[in-house]
Amino acid sequence: MTNRASATTESFDVREYARTAQGSHRGEIDVETLARTGLPCDAVRLIRVLRDLERGTLDRMRNLLVTATHKDARVTAFLATWAFEKYWIADALDAVLDAVGADTSPLTGPPRRTAAERAERRGPIRRALAGNIAGADIVAGHMTTGLVDELITQAAYRRLGDAAAVLSSLVSTLVAVKDRHIAFLAEEAEHKLAASARAVRLARKEIARAAWPIGAASIPAADRSFFEAYVFGQPGGRAAAARIGEGLAALPGMGAASGATVVARLVP
Repeated sequence: MTNRASATTESFDVREYARTAQGSHRGEIDVETLARTGLPCDAVRLIRVLRDLERGTLDRMRNLLVTATHKDARVTAFLATWAFEKYWIADALDAVLDAVGADTSPLTGPPRRTAAERAERRGPIRRALAGNIAGADIVAGHMTTGLVDELITQAAYRRLGDAAAVLSSLVSTLVAVKDRHIAFLAEEAEHKLAASARAVRLARKEIARAAWPIGAASIPAADRSFFEAYVFGQPGGRAAAARIGEGLAALPGMGAASGATVVARLVP
């Protein structure tokens, strides 16, 4: 459903975003200092988790574009640049791992399996069938879950910056990249949720069954538990999780229950 009333209030300039997309970040990495001083083991582990999450962008795009989301020209225009930027984020994280001599191979191990997250393991055919049944209102769910995901990963990059001052320049840039992702997704989620009660119901359903961050269903269970504890298990992290939950709850129709569901899954 198109929200004609809100279309005139769009403030995020997708064309300008595409024109100013952020490419390689390798120039902001102090390779010599990293090679000399290294990084704390927990920071390296967090980087590997984030790298695998960012690398999963193509799978995420496939899952989105087999649904009605591919018919929304404004959203697909954003997603093309979003995927480009996430590719270069993963590339920068690989460069950091290389600089400190860390293992750059993908994480391996059994994933966490819960009944609530079963839908996250659906293949593209089943996702396409479910998406076609949901129709255009599913776009609101994709924008809402995407927003929560970007807020979570941005919190993780801030945690990384706190743990490794040598990465401060890179982390500041990545947080700024995420700021633009968040701005678009927040605007679209608000418009689309306000336009349709059915969109709200579908978004609540997506929130209830999502694995956080998006892509975590494929991350080894041990690394996923580490991510939750390291990013959200200390006072600052719990406060960050609470802000994410409050922001979600404030979106049209989402309510406190949706926010509490996300917080409960983030905070160990």
